[in-house]
Amino acid sequence: MKLLLKAMIGVVAVVGVALILAVTCPDEAHFKRWAKENIPPESGSLVKQAQGAALATQARWTADYEDHVLWATVDAYQGGARQRFVGVAGTWVRLSSE
Repeated sequence: MKLLLKAMIGVVAVVGVALILAVTCPDEAHFKRWAKENIPPESGSLVKQAQGAALATQARWTADYEDHVLWATVDAYQGGARQRFVGVAGTWVRLSSE
């Protein structure tokens, strides 16, 4: 009986976490708002920094957005470099930069 109760609690916890992740999965518009505020322009001359800032604030980011229900991924292109971001629970994390 104790084992069955523990198994039920585990199932409820897993389903609860999956439901929370699905509800809070960020969308493409959320990424654009986040990028505008958090992705710094590339270092270098003032012209290069202005170009980076303009890219971050463009209405149409050069990016490939994929929704995976529980999380989202974005391959963003800034100044010829690819950056990969993962969005989970309403936050974005940079995974790599090439």
